[in-house]
Amino acid sequence: MGLSLNLNYDQKPSSRDNSFSLLHRLTQPIGCQHNTDSFVDGKAPSLAKLFLMENFGVRYAFTYFFFAWLLLSTQKAPDFGPDGMAGLNPKEKQRLFKGEIIFPRSIAQTAGGKSLIEAVLLLHRPTEEVWQLLARTEDQVRYLDHIKKIAVLYKTPTEDKLEFTTKIAMKTFVYRVVHRFDEKNFSIWWTLDRSFQNDLEELEGFWRFYPLNQEKTIARYGSRVCPDFPVPKFIFNALTKSDLRSALASVKKYVDSGGVWRKDSPWPE
Repeated sequence: MGLSLNLNYDQKPSSRDNSFSLLHRLTQPIGCQHNTDSFVDGKAPSLAKLFLMENFGVRYAFTYFFFAWLLLSTQKAPDFGPDGMAGLNPKEKQRLFKGEIIFPRSIAQTAGGKSLIEAVLLLHRPTEEVWQLLARTEDQVRYLDHIKKIAVLYKTPTEDKLEFTTKIAMKTFVYRVVHRFDEKNFSIWWTLDRSFQNDLEELEGFWRFYPLNQEKTIARYGSRVCPDFPVPKFIFNALTKSDLRSALASVKKYVDSGGVWRKDSPWPE
C-alpha cells in the first residue's frame, strides 16, 4: 500500500535450497549447457558463443530479476499469534481496547533484516468485511489524504500492481507497488515494483487481520518507506510516523463506517 519481511515466514530450507540450486543452473552461461555448434554453421558458432558466454550484463540482469521473483513469490505477512496480540504489553492492550492506535515495539523485519514501523488497530467490523474493504487497494485514494492518484496496472484475486502519486512532507512521489493477497490468512503485503523508476528507495509493508469476535477485528500493520533523496533520518522518521498516525486514523474511519466515509467528509459525531 501505497504500505515485509524476514518474519517467521515458515520457509522450508529444503525448498529454498532447491530454489537456489535452480537459480544456479539457470544463470550459468548458456554455452556451458548447450553445444552452439549443433545449430550454427560456419563462423557463426564463435559469435554465438561470444554472445551467450560473455554477455554477462544479460546474465546478471536475469539473475537480479530471478532473485526478485523468488523473493516476492515466497514472502508472507508475519504471524502475530492466534489472537493477533503478539508483542503487546498489558497497557498497550488496554489502550487498544479504548480505541487508540498503538505503535508497539517492532518485532517484524524486512527481507533485508531492517525494522518496520508497526501499528495495531481495533476495527469495528467483522474480519471478512475488513478484508473486502482493504483488499480493494485501488480505493485508498478515497480515504487517504496523501494519495492524490492511483492507476491500476493490473489486478487478479491474488495480486495487483498500482501506480501511486502521493504527496508527503511537501514533496510529490510517483511509484509502483505490487500487492499480494492471502485471503485464507486475511493478509496483504506489498513491495515496490523494481522494474519502474520509483521516487522511493524502499517501500515494504503488510496488513494482517484477526477476528476479536463476530463484530470486531484486530488489525496488525507494518511498513518501511525511504525516499530516493537524502533526508536526516530523525526528521524523516518523525514526518513518517506523524503522517502514518493520521493515515491509520483515516483507515479506521473508512472501515468502521463500512466503506462509506471519504477523506473530504466530516466524521459524524
